Amino acid sequence: MQTICPYCHSSRVTSNTDTDSPFNIFEQLCSQSALSGLGASICRYYKINSAIGVVVGTALASAISLAKDKLQQPPLLVLTAKPTYTCNTCSRTFTI
Repeated sequence: MQTICPYCHSSRVTSNTDTDSPFNIFEQLCSQSALSGLGASICRYYKINSAIGVVVGTALASAISLAKDKLQQPPLLVLTAKPTYTCNTCSRTFTI
């Protein structure tokens, strides 16, 4: 079944999928590989052994991961997100 825009009744509608949520970006920035690479880069800049930066970055990523897991609580009620759509004709966003 094709989705129709409730505002202009156009059939040129695209579905919006939110894959780059702020939480996903935060997890990518605080990943072990990202922080160990950052630590190695900082140590190279200051002419310190890069292995020290890798160890410090890995330790920092592990600490962030443990803190994040400890702070996360399971949701009491899981609500399913309604899919959102954007009309290509009138550029309005709507849910069904």
